[in-house]
Amino acid sequence: MQNKQDNFRDNLRIKLDDNPQIKGLVEFKKRLERDYFSNVSVRNCSSDNVGENLVIEMDCNFTLVEILSHLQKGTWGRIYSAQNSWSKSSPFSRALKKLNKLNSRRIDIEELSIFAKDCSIIIKNIFENSIEEQLRQILQTIAEHYVYLSKRLTETPYEIYIPVFEEDLFENESKLKNIRAGNNKKKDYFKYWGLYFESEKDALIYDLNNKSIIYGDLFMLNH
Repeated sequence: MQNKQDNFRDNLRIKLDDNPQIKGLVEFKKRLERDYFSNVSVRNCSSDNVGENLVIEMDCNFTLVEILSHLQKGTWGRIYSAQNSWSKSSPFSRALKKLNKLNSRRIDIEELSIFAKDCSIIIKNIFENSIEEQLRQILQTIAEHYVYLSKRLTETPYEIYIPVFEEDLFENESKLKNIRAGNNKKKDYFKYWGLYFESEKDALIYDLNNKSIIYGDLFMLNH
């Protein structure tokens, strides 16, 4: 498995602050570590007069399949099966809401990375509070599509990048402006993902609607 930083951090044109001055940040980090059985690092990637944007990394001592199994059982992230409490907010969302209550400036997540033993899940912010709102559904969707995005269980991708946009989208200037302005919708998380495999030289696109892996140019969201 390649270095977990290699494929996306090279393109992350932001300066990270390892010691953001945010009230309640230590407790926030401990809550995530407890609920997600992870070692967590939290850094600030941007700060302005309105708020703070955080980059969070969770290092889990599980394989991706183990995470998905615990997810479905409700023993990871304290998220329960669909017939019970899927409608409730995730512990991630609750922790972030509590952090926001302690601070006068808005706090959002720019990027969330979950590092399993064999796979990294990289989730980018595409609109305000998008990661907080959609994390539960994104994880559930990974579980539902695992058979297809793992080449029918023959190879687990070592990185899943969420979301990506097809390069030809940028022929439409209005769509480009929407992406840059953060005017996307939650459905944009569930169209295309980028997959990296040890057996493939280049990244592949996973088409969620058709449950298929396709070859072609892709654009990794980086704004």
